[in-house]
Amino acid sequence: MNVERHCRPAGARLNTPLAWRRNSPAIVRAMGRCGASVRRAVMGALLGIATLMMASHASAQTASPASAASAANAGSAVVALPSSGAATPIRPAVPIGQSTIAQGVAQLKERYNLKHVWLRTESDAGGVLEAATSGDEVQQLLPVASLSKSVTAIGIALLVQQGKLSLDARLGDLLDAYSKAHGKPLDPSLRELTVRRLLAHRAGLATNGYNDPVNGLFSGLAIRRVGGSADFFNYLDAGDAGHSSGKTDFVYSNVSYLLLGMVIEAVSGDDYKDYCEKNIFAPLGVTDAKLPDSWRLLAPFAGWQMSTGALLKVWNVFDIRHPSLLSEKTLRALLLDKQSGPVNADRDVYYTLGVFLLSGSGERSYRISHDGIADFFRTQSTYYTVVEKTVPGDSWALVVSPIPSRGQFGAIQRDVRRIIRQARLAP
Repeated sequence: MNVERHCRPAGARLNTPLAWRRNSPAIVRAMGRCGASVRRAVMGALLGIATLMMASHASAQTASPASAASAANAGSAVVALPSSGAATPIRPAVPIGQSTIAQGVAQLKERYNLKHVWLRTESDAGGVLEAATSGDEVQQLLPVASLSKSVTAIGIALLVQQGKLSLDARLGDLLDAYSKAHGKPLDPSLRELTVRRLLAHRAGLATNGYNDPVNGLFSGLAIRRVGGSADFFNYLDAGDAGHSSGKTDFVYSNVSYLLLGMVIEAVSGDDYKDYCEKNIFAPLGVTDAKLPDSWRLLAPFAGWQMSTGALLKVWNVFDIRHPSLLSEKTLRALLLDKQSGPVNADRDVYYTLGVFLLSGSGERSYRISHDGIADFFRTQSTYYTVVEKTVPGDSWALVVSPIPSRGQFGAIQRDVRRIIRQARLAP
C-alpha cells in the first residue's frame, strides 16, 4: 500500500471507503498468507487507522479558530471552512514580515556584537515594519548625530522657497548684523562663502579632524572650552574652526552646517531650535524630537534626538512624488541639484540637502542616504545611525549601540537591505 498517495494538504478531501476498496484485494492476499492471530491483529490495526482518518477528516471540516491559528503559526496552512466552502488563508497572530524584522534585529545584534538595535522600514504602499532589541522601546528617542544636517537643510530650503533667502547669498551679507549683535566679528575668510557651497560641503572649512571642536567631545573638551550656555560663535572660536581655505572641492565639514544654523537664526529672527520645531516638526506631526540643552551647540549638525519613526517622517519631505513642506520645484532645485558636482570622480554621488544623492534611471528615481556617529561623551552610550530612502521604493532607519567598527558599516547596511527584502517577500 502506497502511503504517500494518502498524504494531502490540510483541507483536502479524503474518501476513505474508496481508498479501502481499491486496496482490499492486495490486503486480503497478504493476510491469507498469515496465521489467524496475525490476521486479527492486522485487521484491528487497519480498522483503527480508518477510524482515525475519518475522525481527522471530520475535525478538519469543523476546525476551531484556536486550532486554525495554531496551524497558521506552524506554516502558511489553508483550511477549507464549511461556512464559505472556499479555501481561506489563516494569518499568524504576528505577521510574518514583522517576525522577519524582529529576527533580523536579533541577527544584527549577534553578528556585530551590539547591545541595542532599532530598525524601522516603510514601504511606498504604507506598510510599516519595526523592531528593537529586547527591553528597548521601539520608538525610543535616540541621538541621530549627523542626520541632524537634514533638518538644518530643510530649514534652509524653506527660507529659499519663501523667497527670504538665496542659495547664492554670501555670509558677509547674511550674518553681518547677526555677528554684531553677538559681539563677534565674522572671520574675513567666511564673508564670501555662499549658502550653496555650505550645503554641498564645498566651503573650504574645517574637516572632522583635530581642528574641528566636535572631536574634543570625546572627553567633553569642547563643552569645557566653550561652556554649556555659549553660542555658535564660541564653537567656531574653539579650535580655530571659523576659517575657510577658499577651496571648493568636497570636504565634509560639521562647521558648514553650524554656519547654516546661524543663517537660519539670522534670516528668520528665531532661535534655531524654535524655528525647527515650529516650521518643520509641527507641520509634519513630529512630536518625538528633542534637542537637549547640553547639545545645543551641536544642534545644526549633530544635536537632535528622534525616534526612527520621526526620522523617517522628516525624510519623507525629500520624496518628490509627494511634496509636503517642500514643493516639487524646490526639491528639483535643491535636492536633485548636481551643479556642485559629485563628491568624488569615481562615483555619481552628490551631497545636496544634508543627504548623499545617488541618481536613478529617471527624473523621479533616486536614492538618498546618510549615516552618523554619536560618541560625544565617554560617560554615555555611543550610537551609529543610518537612513536610506529609495524613490520609488522603501525607506529605512537603523540605530545601533555601541558603534561598530568603521569597517563594518557597509556590511551592516547590506544586511539591513537583505532583512527588509526578506520581510517584504514574506506572505
